[in-house]
Amino acid sequence: MTNIQTQPKTAFGRTLHYVTDPVQADALQNLTGKKTLTDRDLTCLQVLGLQVNGVNYVQQLELVGV
Repeated sequence: MTNIQTQPKTAFGRTLHYVTDPVQADALQNLTGKKTLTDRDLTCLQVLGLQVNGVNYVQQLELVGV
């Protein structure tokens, strides 16, 4: 399973996530059209089965039957 590491930074009350791996960052920038990811973007990546910062909350919820 692919693990995407991010570095969160808060600006103007919004938390944006910068992808730390340059190859993954380039691929996600081409996909989304932006350099940073939002919390919603991270959730969508998890729905697709990817881990973000070592966790996939969607899979954890499925394991407990939510």
